[in-house]
Amino acid sequence: MGLCCLLSSHSYAAETAKTMAEPTQKMTKAIKKKSTDMQKVNINNASVEELQALKGIGQAKAKAIVDYRTKNGKFTDLQQLTMVTGIGDKLVSQNTENMSF
Repeated sequence: MGLCCLLSSHSYAAETAKTMAEPTQKMTKAIKKKSTDMQKVNINNASVEELQALKGIGQAKAKAIVDYRTKNGKFTDLQQLTMVTGIGDKLVSQNTENMSF
């Protein structure tokens, strides 16, 4: 009888763990889908607030992008962003799929 209860409680614990993990997995998939479905940010038209939707771009970097754009004109390619203070190759590559110009 003890072995029966032990096996029964083991399968119950495994089933409970599986049931509890399902919502987490669904949430993770939703977050990944949302991040890949992000609407592209046009770096030539975006406001400071809109630029902050990009990964690694806070208020200071977004303002630097707008200031650079105002002073030097529209960006013609993404690599030009590296001319902005605080923006490097890594930041550009992280956001390549989410930016347009």
